[in-house]
Amino acid sequence: MTIDIHGCLYVADVRLAAQRFEDSTMGPSHDTHILTKSTFLRGLRCGKSLMLDALRGELRDPLDADARMRMRQGQEVGQVARRRYPGGKVGRIPGQIQASLQRTRDLIEGGVDVIYEAAFQSGGVFILVDILVRGQSGWRLIEVKSTTRMEDEHLWDVAVQAFVLRGAGLRLEDASLLHVNSDYAREGELDFDALFTEVSLLKEVLELEGEVERSVEESRRLFELDEVPQREIGTHCNDPRVCDFREHCWQHLPTPSVFDVYYIGKKAFELYEEGITRIEEIPDGFPVGKRSLFHIRAHKAGETIIERERIQAFIESLAYPLSYLDFETFALPIPPWDGLRPYNHVPFQYSLHIQREPGGEVVHSGFLAEPGEDPRQAFLDSLLPATEGAGSIVVYYKSFEKGVLNALGDQFPAYRTAMDQRIERLVDLRDPFGKQWFYLPAMGGSTSLKAVLPALAPDLSYGALGIQNGTEAMAVYLEHSEQADPEAYAVQRDDLWEYCKLDTLAMVRILDVLRAQL
Repeated sequence: MTIDIHGCLYVADVRLAAQRFEDSTMGPSHDTHILTKSTFLRGLRCGKSLMLDALRGELRDPLDADARMRMRQGQEVGQVARRRYPGGKVGRIPGQIQASLQRTRDLIEGGVDVIYEAAFQSGGVFILVDILVRGQSGWRLIEVKSTTRMEDEHLWDVAVQAFVLRGAGLRLEDASLLHVNSDYAREGELDFDALFTEVSLLKEVLELEGEVERSVEESRRLFELDEVPQREIGTHCNDPRVCDFREHCWQHLPTPSVFDVYYIGKKAFELYEEGITRIEEIPDGFPVGKRSLFHIRAHKAGETIIERERIQAFIESLAYPLSYLDFETFALPIPPWDGLRPYNHVPFQYSLHIQREPGGEVVHSGFLAEPGEDPRQAFLDSLLPATEGAGSIVVYYKSFEKGVLNALGDQFPAYRTAMDQRIERLVDLRDPFGKQWFYLPAMGGSTSLKAVLPALAPDLSYGALGIQNGTEAMAVYLEHSEQADPEAYAVQRDDLWEYCKLDTLAMVRILDVLRAQL
């Protein structure tokens, strides 16, 4: 799946940049550690994380599927955003700071009006500006994000860039954030104006300039000390996203800890600050929500909880034949086909196990789209006849499959009735666990399929599979379209097939275990 991102290049004949810019960008950096936009933001959150990044990078958590997906999406959006400001040239020369600074200066002096990844250094900070556009009275700084709204950290992101540009002598006409417009619906060619929302932040970032300067000085002071400072764990470890040194900093916690209590959230830090780290140490009466309280009590008791009457009523509500169904989807910030909005879920695979009577044979079928083309029609052509007729459609976490079916009905109005019929037949196998009718200590308070399956059917495991979760499945499928090696391509398809197949087989086994409790 590829999107044409290449714009034409041109050079406009306009006047040269100020001498102050030339002096600031050409001066060599003597810092042992380089403060960049990303390290500035890291230091803003936590000085310990900043210095671990600088001195102990080997302690960083492995890059997981979520992080890889965010990086992929950020790169995709960054490239497509350039089409909104065409005719630019790239200032960055990979891996070469001084050469990038020189090239950016040359582009400005050469009269280029749009520069992508423009390199600047001032006040001890090196940055790459996503898009720099020459305006009538100065320059427009544009920071591109793959999110559908502005987040708190984005203001600081733009502010540090404005700080550097102003320090480099550039007159700022505007400083803005460009994010994806969630209301945009693709019809035909991409509309680059409608696809994005641009938010001016010039007033706000100028007001932050003093705080940015103080934060830069603090980070540079830490660089000069050249050691990792001490800092207790806290909410900063997870906000605005999980720090990539969390495993290292949290290794002193027991397993499980108060942070593993189901839906406990920030309450866990209140306990930690009181010296309480184990679930069994949580005092009676500590204020938490119902789901957290259930987990705490069940963990302390160490007993299995079975509400047989409720489970029996659930099982008796099922209508045969049972169709155990699971979808895999991908969601992209740039809608690749008509009828899609940013981050709409596009189904590319399903797994289906059908059982016609209690204890009867279970027959498997499924669908996996070929990569690179819109999979929705082929998905429907396979799914609808496979799920035709009566009987319960058993899913795990009903709202997801319901949402996908609803969206397909909206995108393909001719199938609206068929989608509604299947939605009416959905039954959520998560209910006995989410409603606390069945609990095993081995579930660790979680009701996710990945927690319930090993507790109820330890002989079935995702551990041996090439794909471990839905985000990995999404990533593999998207990479699948770029795979040129036939053998690797076949392995990826097998991995996707086996992963989705296990999701529905897991539901078969879980229902068997529930039935055996009666």
